[in-house]
Amino acid sequence: MAFELKMPKLGESVTEGTIGKWLKQPGDKVNKYDLLVEVQTDKVNTEIPSPVAGTLKEVKVEEGQTVPIGTLLAVFETADGEAAASAPQPAPDQPATQPQPGAAQPPKPSQPGGAQAPTGPGAPAGRGPSAVEPPRQPQARSAQRAAPPPPQSASPASQSSAAATATAERPDLSDVRATPAVRKLAGENGIDISQIEGTGLAGRVSRKDVEDFIAQRQSSQQQAAARVVPAQPQAPSQTAPARQAPVPSLAGDELVPLSQMRRAIANNMVQAWSAPHAHAVMEVDMTDLMRYRDRVKHEFQEREGFDLSPAAFIAKAVVEALRTVPSVNSSWTDQGLIRHRELNLGYAVALGEDGLIVPVIKDADGKSLAGLMRSIRDVVDRAKARRLTLDDLSGGTFTLNNTGPLGTTVSSPIVPPGQAAILSSESIRKRLVVTDDDAIAIRQMMNIVIGFDHRVVDGSTAARFLAAVRDWLQTVGTSVPVY
Repeated sequence: MAFELKMPKLGESVTEGTIGKWLKQPGDKVNKYDLLVEVQTDKVNTEIPSPVAGTLKEVKVEEGQTVPIGTLLAVFETADGEAAASAPQPAPDQPATQPQPGAAQPPKPSQPGGAQAPTGPGAPAGRGPSAVEPPRQPQARSAQRAAPPPPQSASPASQSSAAATATAERPDLSDVRATPAVRKLAGENGIDISQIEGTGLAGRVSRKDVEDFIAQRQSSQQQAAARVVPAQPQAPSQTAPARQAPVPSLAGDELVPLSQMRRAIANNMVQAWSAPHAHAVMEVDMTDLMRYRDRVKHEFQEREGFDLSPAAFIAKAVVEALRTVPSVNSSWTDQGLIRHRELNLGYAVALGEDGLIVPVIKDADGKSLAGLMRSIRDVVDRAKARRLTLDDLSGGTFTLNNTGPLGTTVSSPIVPPGQAAILSSESIRKRLVVTDDDAIAIRQMMNIVIGFDHRVVDGSTAARFLAAVRDWLQTVGTSVPVY
C-alpha cells in the first residue's frame, strides 16, 4: 500500500522549507522513526523521521528545492496495516461539501508514529497539490477550522463517503496530547486545542503553549485592527504606503537573492519597528568587575574548558535588574499589559553575512553565573552550527544584544516582536575619567543601551532599569560567586 509523506508544519510562522539532503534513497528499506531528510527553514534546520516502515519508492522534491508546507515529498510502499494506522481517519456520515474558506486540512501523516499533528493559522488548506500534481504548486492557507463533527459509530460505507471531504473536516481532538486542565484552559478561551502546536514530550500541549497562543492571537487581532483604522483627513500621508526609492542600475551590479533567514529578518524588523521605539544610554565602570573576572577566569577555564566571558556578568546583571524592575519583563496587547512571571532571556547571535538569530535561555533567573555562561556558550555554538530547534527560539521575554565584541560604542537596538525591551552591551574600552574625588584615572568603561516599546515602558522606568544593571555590575558583580 502506498503512503505519502508531505512537508510537515515545522513551526507556527513557518510556511515553507528547503530540502537540504535526502538521507535515504529510492529503493532503500526504511524503519519507523529512521531519519529521512534534512529540511532547512528560516528558523532552524531539522531532520524529519519516517512515520512508517516500508520501502522508499519515489522522491518527489529534489535537494535544494523550496516548497510550501503540505507539499508531497516522497512515496513509500508499506504494509496495509502500517499505512492504515498512519492515515487520518475521516469522520462518519459527513455530508459531501465543498471546502469553505477557513476550513482546515486533516492532520498530516508525516508526524512520527502516525500521530496527528494539529494545523494552526497559516497551515495549508485542503486545496493543495495532490499526488498527481506538481509538488511545487502554491497552496492556499487556512486561518480557522471547521466545527467538529458529532461522534457517531463509523461504518465502512460512511467512511468511504467521508473520505472525499476529509480536507474540510477537523481532526479528532482525542488525539491531541494535553492534560484536562490544559484542555479546560483552552475551552474557556474559545480555542480549538488542535490548532496549538505542542512543545512538550511527543507533541504534548502544555499550559504555556496555550498561554502563548492566546498572547499571539491577541497580538494578531491588534495588528489586524491597526490595518483597518481609517486615515485621518488632516494627515493622509500617514496612511499612504511608502514608495520604494528607485534603485540605480550600474555596471557590475549583482542581484543577490534573499535567503529564507534574510527575508524572515526583514519581515520581523518591519513588524517590530511598528511599535513606538525609544532609547536610553548609560555608562558603566567595569574596572573592578574586569579585575574580579581576571582572578576567577583561570579556575573557570580549567573546570569548564572555555572562557568566562564578560557577557555572563552582563546577563546576570540583566536578570537581577528585571527582578528589581519587573514591568520591563512585559508584553503589549490591546486588552492590557502581560506581565511575565517567567524570565526567558533571548541572546542575539550574529551569523556573519547570513544574518542573526536569537535563541532563548529559559528560566535565566534560576541560573548561577556559571550556569548562564554554559547556556550562552551552548546556544552560540548550536546557532553557528545550525543545530537550534524551534523550542530554542520561542518563549523569550527580554533580549540581550552583546555588540561589544563587534567594537561598537553606541547602538540603537530594535525591540523583538512580543517583548517590551532589549539591552545592548557595547565594547569595554579604557578611557580617562574624572572620579568622584576629582582625580583623573584610567578606567574600563562600557555603555549600555536600552531600546524599549514606549507603550509599555516609560523613560523613567527605562532609566531605573539601566541604573539597576549598572549598579549590579559596579558592586555585586565584583564579588558574586561563580557557582
